[in-house]
Amino acid sequence: MLASLTLTYAAIAQMGASNNALFQFRNGEEPRDVSRLGTAPEFPFLMNKTSANQVFLAIKKRADDNTEAMNHMNSLLMDMGYANGAKDLEKGDVTEAYLPAGSIGNMGSRGYVYNLYRLQVSGDDLKAWKIAANGGNKNGALFILARCGNAFFPRKETRTACVNVPVEVKPDVSQITLPASGSKITTENKTFVYYARKRHKKDDQAYPVAGLNEQYPSEPLEVSKRKDMSIRPETYTVSVGNNRTDVTACVNKTLVLPASVNVEKTSTYTGNYPQDGTATYKEVSKRHYKMIARKTRRAERKANKIAKKTGQEVVIKRTA
Repeated sequence: MLASLTLTYAAIAQMGASNNALFQFRNGEEPRDVSRLGTAPEFPFLMNKTSANQVFLAIKKRADDNTEAMNHMNSLLMDMGYANGAKDLEKGDVTEAYLPAGSIGNMGSRGYVYNLYRLQVSGDDLKAWKIAANGGNKNGALFILARCGNAFFPRKETRTACVNVPVEVKPDVSQITLPASGSKITTENKTFVYYARKRHKKDDQAYPVAGLNEQYPSEPLEVSKRKDMSIRPETYTVSVGNNRTDVTACVNKTLVLPASVNVEKTSTYTGNYPQDGTATYKEVSKRHYKMIARKTRRAERKANKIAKKTGQEVVIKRTA
């Protein structure tokens, strides 16, 4: 009867049934992070081995042992398709491997308790001994972490096939005005003073000035100047379209939707264009006018002297 039960269990293991918690994952379970290995070894006799051959020999040496550790090891191997456990294990079935950092899977610990963990370790702590599944067993390979001798079975991520879905993008046309993006216009606002004369003197020159309604004005004298800067806004027409009728959509991946964008400048300014400059004329008395003229000439003479001595141009700032 015992032999019959043994054969039946071996046959089930050969078909790939998972009797060990190592190979079973619970839906919705979140992994625990582990950053230190070796505190609770599952198979101490496999700790800190330096080669796959050492691991193979350590398991084969204990193949006939009736210990709790080997009973659990044989149970794992039988679930992987080795009908007689460690006795069927061959040298080529054990190889050296490195797990990716952040791997998630069931891991054993002291007492042969299995839980879901995320490997938050690096370097040699990711070194493992891979035991291949026998005879195409569906459970796949398991790993023995080299540092601690614990069994580790990676969780396979569920993948969903990508599908093509129909897409309709309606063309859209908009106009955008950029007030701060355009050609810069600088205007000069000047103020002049003059005095009205009754007539022109002999050989005196008349100074007809647009906007100055005076028959015999004196020569306008500039007393102030201010520069102002403004921007002529630009208007663009932006159109968006798409000639695609379908796209490929995949779970947890960004949906790529190619689109054509056309940008066309339609104008450089909307509204009234500013003038290049303005001039304001103020009438003053002849005495006041001549006083301003004298001060202006003195300032200009001083500026010329300074310019001659320094070799640098001197600009006189005029104020009203």
